[in-house]
Amino acid sequence: MALKLKDLEETRSFYKVELEKEELAGGERDSFLKALGIIEECIEREEEAEKKIKNNEFIVYDQIRR
Repeated sequence: MALKLKDLEETRSFYKVELEKEELAGGERDSFLKALGIIEECIEREEEAEKKIKNNEFIVYDQIRR
């Protein structure tokens, strides 16, 4: 199941809202910050992939190896 950019952005928004709340304990806050970092990395990768596809720069590496 592939994640779509829209889903990642919605999840990022959720984590940002939750982090603004002061109800989170230290461990929970750390977990949320870590998850948010991973989500933001995924969003960056997805955006880069979309740019490459739009600019016809997308290369399938499996085909190059053969």
